Amino acid sequence: MAGFDDIQGQDAAIAVLKNAVAGGRVPNAWLFTGPQGVGKMSTARALALVLNCENRHPPSTTACGTCSICRTLSSRNHPDLIVIQPEKHEIRVAQIRSVCAALEKKAFGVCKRLVVLDQAERMTPGAANAALKILEEPPDGTHFVLIAEEVENVLPTIRSRCQQVVFGPLSPRIIETLLQHEHGIDTETSRRIAAVSNGSMKRALLMAEPQWFLWREWLFDVLEQIDRLHPTERLLFGELLLSREDHLDESLDWMAAWYRDALSIRHGGAHLVNVDRSGSIAQAVQHRTTRALSETLAAITRMRRKAQSRANLKLMMDNLVLALA
Repeated sequence: MAGFDDIQGQDAAIAVLKNAVAGGRVPNAWLFTGPQGVGKMSTARALALVLNCENRHPPSTTACGTCSICRTLSSRNHPDLIVIQPEKHEIRVAQIRSVCAALEKKAFGVCKRLVVLDQAERMTPGAANAALKILEEPPDGTHFVLIAEEVENVLPTIRSRCQQVVFGPLSPRIIETLLQHEHGIDTETSRRIAAVSNGSMKRALLMAEPQWFLWREWLFDVLEQIDRLHPTERLLFGELLLSREDHLDESLDWMAAWYRDALSIRHGGAHLVNVDRSGSIAQAVQHRTTRALSETLAAITRMRRKAQSRANLKLMMDNLVLALA
């Protein structure tokens, strides 16, 4: 058994795809939208399996996982499952033209070829125009899956030619289970990571790396003495956070989790995320007011939201670290 049944936590999205496959009404182009790390790419690969499995008989929507095509597609070596990803943060027109050239060749034994454009919102104008042409007149036996986080970031002319499928964040329970059973991470660590993963398995795996726990420890050490730091030291703290800009969101989420735990401790200590630090957090906030902690948490949350644009980061970070209570 393989394919859609392997996708966890996306029942509504999978139901849409299963209905289309079972009814023989698979559109030429799909647009999968939702947060990173919630199964969009895995679902695209599952779709390729289901459409091409030699042992699947409609209206079944399950691939066998053992036939030659299933095995080759699962190994990610099949030439008719084409995955295009950004090069230096953008999908370029040359990449789309290479897809067009590949589609002119004869398929290698599959019924349906699948082209996946990952982070489709990163297409340059030239790439988008080239993609639009091929979406308007797709080759026979070819389906497209465009993957994006936000539908609004995909050009209207592109998304109008696709059937959208929305993927939501994974539940903490699912992430916790996957971390334990598929990656061998202990129960307490899995629970802690799942609580701050924002429903993204990709993000959870990043935060499970050893260097991330060293970074977390450093972050918490600073927060536990932030009320005693000179403004110059606070600004240096902000500079160090920005030095890892690629992981700024994760840093801010760990900070927010620390302040939520601090507030929770003030009200009895139930549902803590960072149980292993509960004692040091409790000691650190003895002389901080609930109002100050709440205002700081709100400031971190605002920073997290505004930082998505990556505009005026230095100014926003300076203001945040100087206001931390």
